[in-house]
Amino acid sequence: MSVGVQAHGLRSRSVPDPANHELRPPAWGRPLTAAVLRWLVTACLLMALWLLPTASAHANPDLEFRTITTEHFVIHYHVGEEEVADRTAMLSERAYERLTMGLAHAPATRTHIVITDTTDASNGFANAVPFPRIRLFAAAPDTLSVLESYDDWLDILVTHEFTHVVHIDTVHGVTRLLNAILGFGVAGKLLGPNIVQPRWIIEGLATMYESDTSAQGRHRSALFNMFMRMAVLDGRFQRSDQINSSARVFPHGSSVYMYGLHIMHYIGMHYGKDKLAELSHIYGSRIVPWGINRALEDVIGVGFDQVYEEFHTDLERRFFAEARQIRARGLRQGRRLTFTSSSGSSGAHTRYPVWAPDDQHIYFYDDTGQVQSGIRKIPAEGSRIREGWGIGNQGTSPDIERVIDIEDNGRPSFIGPNEDQIVFDMVGVHDLRYHWSDLYRWKGPDRRGREQLTFGLRARSPDVSPDGRTAVFVRNDSGQSRIGMLALDTLEVKELAPLDHVQHVYDPDWHPDGTKIAYAAWRDGGYRDLYVYDLGTETHERITADRSQDNSPEWSPDGRWLLFTSDRSGVYNIHAYDTETKKIWQVSNVLGGAFEPGLNHAGDQIAYVGYSSTGYDVWKMDFDPEAFLEPVPGIPAWPTADDPTPERSADAGRQPSLNSKPYRFYRTFYPRTLFPSAAEFEFGSLFSSLGLSLAVQDVVEFHSLVGSFEWLTAVNKPSGSVSYRMSRLFPSFSFGFGRDYRVRNGYRRYVYDPPPDSAGYGEGQPYLLEGYLEQVTSFAVDMDLPVIRLARQNADLGLGYTFNHYKNLDDFDDIVDPNSPASNLPAVGNVASIDLSFSYDNREGVRYAWGTETGRQLRTNLSVSDKRIGSDYGDVRLSGSYTEYLRMPWPGHQILALRISGGASAGGLRGRGPFRLGGLSEDQDVIRTVIARAALGEGTTLRGYDPSRFSGLYYGLFNAEYRIPLVDLDRGVGSVPGFLERMVAVVFTDWGMAWSDPIKFSDLAGSIGATLITSLKLGYGERMSLFFQYAHGFDKEVGIDYFRVFVGRGF
Repeated sequence: MSVGVQAHGLRSRSVPDPANHELRPPAWGRPLTAAVLRWLVTACLLMALWLLPTASAHANPDLEFRTITTEHFVIHYHVGEEEVADRTAMLSERAYERLTMGLAHAPATRTHIVITDTTDASNGFANAVPFPRIRLFAAAPDTLSVLESYDDWLDILVTHEFTHVVHIDTVHGVTRLLNAILGFGVAGKLLGPNIVQPRWIIEGLATMYESDTSAQGRHRSALFNMFMRMAVLDGRFQRSDQINSSARVFPHGSSVYMYGLHIMHYIGMHYGKDKLAELSHIYGSRIVPWGINRALEDVIGVGFDQVYEEFHTDLERRFFAEARQIRARGLRQGRRLTFTSSSGSSGAHTRYPVWAPDDQHIYFYDDTGQVQSGIRKIPAEGSRIREGWGIGNQGTSPDIERVIDIEDNGRPSFIGPNEDQIVFDMVGVHDLRYHWSDLYRWKGPDRRGREQLTFGLRARSPDVSPDGRTAVFVRNDSGQSRIGMLALDTLEVKELAPLDHVQHVYDPDWHPDGTKIAYAAWRDGGYRDLYVYDLGTETHERITADRSQDNSPEWSPDGRWLLFTSDRSGVYNIHAYDTETKKIWQVSNVLGGAFEPGLNHAGDQIAYVGYSSTGYDVWKMDFDPEAFLEPVPGIPAWPTADDPTPERSADAGRQPSLNSKPYRFYRTFYPRTLFPSAAEFEFGSLFSSLGLSLAVQDVVEFHSLVGSFEWLTAVNKPSGSVSYRMSRLFPSFSFGFGRDYRVRNGYRRYVYDPPPDSAGYGEGQPYLLEGYLEQVTSFAVDMDLPVIRLARQNADLGLGYTFNHYKNLDDFDDIVDPNSPASNLPAVGNVASIDLSFSYDNREGVRYAWGTETGRQLRTNLSVSDKRIGSDYGDVRLSGSYTEYLRMPWPGHQILALRISGGASAGGLRGRGPFRLGGLSEDQDVIRTVIARAALGEGTTLRGYDPSRFSGLYYGLFNAEYRIPLVDLDRGVGSVPGFLERMVAVVFTDWGMAWSDPIKFSDLAGSIGATLITSLKLGYGERMSLFFQYAHGFDKEVGIDYFRVFVGRGF
C-alpha cells in the first residue's frame, strides 16, 4: 500500500526504506495469520447470510422493468407505472411529430425513455450522446415549484426532454463523419456540438417549446414572469457572462431556464422562429466548440452581446409598464420581517409561515444558502439585521432562532395549544434507495428531537386538526397524489377516494371547527382550483373553476374567509373567498409576489411569503376586509389544452402496456462508441501512450462495462483493462481485470554490457543499473453495501478480493558481475488480499461556501494477504482516516478543517507493503491536470517534502487547514467560455511520519504553508479550482521550500 504519490531516486534518510532490503519475518507469525483469516472468512459468511433476505426483499415486483416499443420510442418502466407508461408512449409520439418538424431534424434511431418513481422530486434528464435517451421522474411538482405551470405535467416533461434529444442529436459536417467512424455507423455518437453551448441556449430552447406546444408552460408562468419583473425593477438583471456560466444569483439554477426561455422567445419573435432551428444546425456542424457568438452572427446577422442588450431593453419596456399598472391600483403589501442581508442574498427559499399558538412568534422553513436549511422562528414584530460581508454577503438576523434542521422543504403544524410539538414533513431515504418524503413529530428541544410518524408513505404538507388528534397530508403515488389522514395516537392512515379527473392535490388545511378540509387540486385541462371536503357528508365542493393557479388555502379563525394565493391577475397575490357571499376578493397587490398566507389566531394579521429580486422572505400585513380590492379580470385567454390521451397509431382501444415485454438489458448493452486517446503522460504507467476506450451500459443502468486499450510507445507494449459492474441486485457487485507497465525502484544490480533499452543507469557508474520495468496483471472483485441512508448521513460497507501478479521484465541475472556488490532483488510474484472497508459521511456544504463546511468523514480499511488465497506473501494492513469540518462562529464562511490518518502493516509484503508519505508529485503540473481532468487531492500528503520522502511499516499524518474566503469575483467576459467565481486563502500545517523502527515525537516531520485558491468555470460549466501553493518543510535535512501551481481539491 502507498500513501500519496510514489516517486523514484529519493534522497537518503535515516529512516529505513523497506523497499531496498529484505524485511525481517513478520512478528505475528503463521498462527495469527490463520486466526485472522478464519475471522475474516467467518465475517464474510455472516455478511452474506445477513444479505440474503435483504437481497430477496429488494428483488420485489416494483423493480421489475417492462418495455413498450412504439414507432419512434422505447419506453422502459417498472411494474406499477403502467398508466404513466401508456400516456408517455402516446405523448412522446405526438411530441416527435411536432418537434422534428419545428427543429427540422429527426434522430436516426429510436429514443429510449426510462420512467422511475423512486423519488418525490419532479424532474427529467436527456441526452443524445452516445444515443438518444431520456429519464423521467413520475412525481408532479409541488406548490411554488418553478415547474408548476402546466396543463399536463407529463406532456410538458416529455416535450422538454425530447427537445433536448432532437437539439443535441443535430450533427453535421466533419463531426458527423467522426461519429460515423467512431460510433459504428448510427449506433452511437461520440460528439454532439450542441451540447457544448451555454446552458441558457440548451434549456431555453426546450423551455420555449414546452410552452409553444402546450396551453401553459413556463413562458406563461406568473412565477417566471415574477422573477424577470423584479430583476428588472430592482436593477438586478443578470449580465450576459452570469447567465452564460450559471452564476450564484437568485433564482440560481432556474436562471438559465428563465433567461434562456425569454431570449429564445425574443429571437423567435424579432428575427424569426426558423432562425432557432437554423442556429441548431449551424452550431451542430462546428467542430470547434464555444463559438456561440460567431454562430449567432452567421444566423441572424448580429452577435450575442447586441441581442442581449436588445432583449434587456424589451423587457424593461414591458415590466416597467406592468409596474405602473400595479401601482395605479394602490400597493397592498406588508412589512418584510426576514433579511439574511439587507443588500445582498436574501431569504432565497423561505416557505410555510405559521403563527405560534400565542401569536408571539412566526415559524417558517428557511433555506438561505448560508447555513443548513430547517424550521426557524422569528418574533412576530420582526428582527434586527446585521449587514452581510465577505463571501456570499453573509449577513445575520440575530432574532431568528433555529428550531430544527431538516432536509428540503418542511411544512410545520402545531399539535395543541403549546409550541412543544410540531408535525412536519421531510425528504429522507426509505429502504436505502427511495428518496421519499415522510411525516415527523418534533417534541421540543428537551424531548429527544424528532420522531418519525410515517415510513415510506410519501407524505408531505401536513396540517394538524384543531383537536390535535389527526394530521391531514398529501400522499404521492405513481404520478398522482391523494389526501390522507394520520391518527397521531395510533398512526393509522386513512385515504380519501380521489375525484374523477383530479390527478394531483396540494396544501390541505383544516377548518377551525374540524369538520372540513380545504385543499387545492389539479384536474385534466390544466385547472388548478380550490376544493372543500366535508367530513360529515364525505362530499367535495369546488370553490374556484378557472385557468388561474389557485394554491395554499388557509381558513380564517372564524371560518368565514378562505385565503389563498392566485395568479388570476398575472401576478401572484393573496385572495380571499367569502363563504357567506361566495365572492372572491383581492387582499394584496404587490409588485413581486405574495404566497402561502397564514392568519394569526386573533384574525387580524397575515404572515405570508413575499418575493423580491433576492429571493423569498417572510412578510406581515394587516387582515382588513374593508381594504380588500375587487379582483381584476381573469388572466388572458390561454390556448385550449391538448387532449391528455392522444390517439394511438395502432391497436386502437388497447393500452400500449398490454403489449409490453419484460425488460432485457442486452438489447441496449452493446458498444456504441470508441473514444480515442493520446497523451504524453499517464499517471499509472508514466509512459506516453495511444489508445482507445469504450463504455457499455444498458439504458436502465443495471449493467456497465468499461474497457480500454493503450499502446505504450516508450516500451512498445500493450496495456489495457476491463471492468464490469452490476447494480441490478442489492448489494452491487463489480470486477475488473487489467495489465499495465511501470518503472519501479528496488532492483539494484551491476551488469556487463547492459542492454540499451533497460530501465535506467546509475550516475557515474557505467555498469550500475537501478530500477526496472515491471509488468502488473491485476484482478479484483468487490461488493458494496449501503448500511445507512438518511437525509444527511451515509454509511457503506465494502468487501473485496484483489489479486496482482508482478513480473520483472529487466531480469539480467545471467550477466550480473559476480565480483560486484550484492544486487538488490525486487519483490515480484503474486500479492492477493481480502479487503474489508467501512465509510461514514455526513459532510455538508451550502451554496455560498467553498467546499464542505460542516460534518465529518470516517474511512477504515482492513486488508489481509495469505498464501491460502493465492498470495506469495502474508500480511495484515490496517489504515484509516477521520476528517472534521468546523464552521467558525463569525460571518464569512471561514472553516477549520482537520484530518488525521494512519496505517500499520505487519511487514510481510517486503518492498510492496510499506506506506509512503510525502508531497505531491512534481510531474503533475497545472497543464497536465487540466488535460487529464484529474484534480490533485491533498488528503494524504505531507506538504513541504519530496514525494514518497518517508516510508515504513507504519505511518501517521495530521493535516490542519484554516480556509478564509476572500472575495466573490463572479466575473466573465460576455460569451467567452470562462468565468471566475471566487478566491479563497488557506493556511495549513502538516505533521507526520512513516517509520518501521520505534520513533520519538521529535522525529515527526512538519511543515507550514499557504494556498491561494481561485475557483473558476471553463467551457460554460466545468468547475475547477486553481491552487497557487507555497510550502516549507521544517526538517533541516530533507525539508524543502516550493511554490507550485496545479488544479486541485481540498480534503
